[in-house]
Amino acid sequence: MRGRTRVTRPGWRWRRNPLRRRTDVVETWLALLFAVLLCASPLFGWWADRSVGRALRHEVATEHSERSLVTASLARSKSSGAKTHPAEQLRWTGPDGTSHTASVSSDVEVVQQGRIKIWTDHEGRLVPPPLDSATAATHAVLAGVAAGSAAVGLLVISRQLLMWRLMLRRLDSWEREWARVGQDWGRAGAGG
Repeated sequence: MRGRTRVTRPGWRWRRNPLRRRTDVVETWLALLFAVLLCASPLFGWWADRSVGRALRHEVATEHSERSLVTASLARSKSSGAKTHPAEQLRWTGPDGTSHTASVSSDVEVVQQGRIKIWTDHEGRLVPPPLDSATAATHAVLAGVAAGSAAVGLLVISRQLLMWRLMLRRLDSWEREWARVGQDWGRAGAGG
């Protein structure tokens, strides 16, 4: 039947076709690979979240086992020469039973009735507070989001660069074809 139109089917680039070029096949494979990797990028973010979360939970447990919360008493105020916050002289007994004193800025801790809570190591030295579980979980989620976003960004940039190179190759191929065939098809008397 001559008047019958042909219905195009999905996957036309995969079949043999005289108009199909090698760049068309490469472009199709790149699109398929990009779609698969794009669907997998949330898995990469999830993996990063789980890995960082596991490491941070271990860190939280380690810090809480190595640090102790002790009560310090305010020994006396002394002027540190700074205009904003004077230094406070604190006295406390460490977990090992030894007595310690140190000068800290008065804005570091909230003093309540002459006593404050401070974190010390096993030897009684002042240390920063340990990481808490909520902060660790937040950091893990942020690491997962950052890893997933970075993976998507890298995929998009890589695809754009590959498509740019593919387009340059396609244009070079067309230029070679024009040079081979010649451009006399539009001139009068050229037989075209």
